[in-house]
Amino acid sequence: MRTKERLCRRCVSALLAVLVAVGMFAFAEPPAADATGTVAYGAATVAVSLLNIRSGPGTDSAVLTRVGQNVIVVIIERIPDGQDGEWFYINHQGLLGYAKAEFFKDVLEAENFNATGAVMGTGVYLRERPNTSSRAITSYNTGTVFTVIGINNGWYKVRHEGHVGYMRSDFVEIRGSYSPTQSTRTTSTQSSAAPPSAARAATGNALADYALQYVGYRYVHGGASPSSGFDCSGLTTYVFRQFGVTLTRNASGQWRDNGTRIDKSELIPGDLVFFSDNGSSVTHVGIYIGDNEFVHASGTRVGVIVSRLDSAYYLRVWHGAKRIAM
Repeated sequence: MRTKERLCRRCVSALLAVLVAVGMFAFAEPPAADATGTVAYGAATVAVSLLNIRSGPGTDSAVLTRVGQNVIVVIIERIPDGQDGEWFYINHQGLLGYAKAEFFKDVLEAENFNATGAVMGTGVYLRERPNTSSRAITSYNTGTVFTVIGINNGWYKVRHEGHVGYMRSDFVEIRGSYSPTQSTRTTSTQSSAAPPSAARAATGNALADYALQYVGYRYVHGGASPSSGFDCSGLTTYVFRQFGVTLTRNASGQWRDNGTRIDKSELIPGDLVFFSDNGSSVTHVGIYIGDNEFVHASGTRVGVIVSRLDSAYYLRVWHGAKRIAM
């Protein structure tokens, strides 16, 4: 009888432990808003010269629009049993539609791209990493508009008012392409040079914001892509290529071959800044982002970082600046 009693007590203790553990798990995260959409699968790149986005998963469905080669779209859902095989349900800059899976390449769960998005829910968290156990940076309510700079395992990577983090894609609505005119980054005061056109200033802001998404990536000598890592000229070459501009591959070549020399007081976001640690030849390059700061692949210890032009070191090794036509 005592043995049975001890066993029952052990059962009750075990049950209480389970209930406590479940309760701790349930309340470990603050309550979040109800999801309003579907968790996106990932992203893919158009592999054909012109892709039809249709109203349904079949070639007899109406064509909603056409997009060109190398455009990145968000994959909301994979449809294996569409007409003529697998189709993707996609979002292209706010337009929802269907396209055949065979017309895409680089179907990835994590990818960088640029768009505008809006929060669809109340108290939606922006987190440091793409998972619910990551620290909440802040929260937003329905209608908050921000820049979407990528997707990672069903979470959008977003930038808003100085914060960069991840938000679950079922709480986000992609509404359109990224509009560089929305940028509020401060530009430097112009002096002797004629002010850049509004279009050039807007493109420079967009380029600077695009480069910032690679802060934290590793430094690799000879690296020139997010997958391989970056060296200093690899970062500038890669970023400018996304805006249709080809730069000479090394820092000294970019100083020699590309753009127009400008005074330091004339810098605006998107300009290249050059440095020399030997007093003569260019040894390092970065992208000016405004407010006396620049983004660059610094070295193996810290990777891609943001530094200040007025720091003691960069004042000492300053070489010059150039503006690239875009």
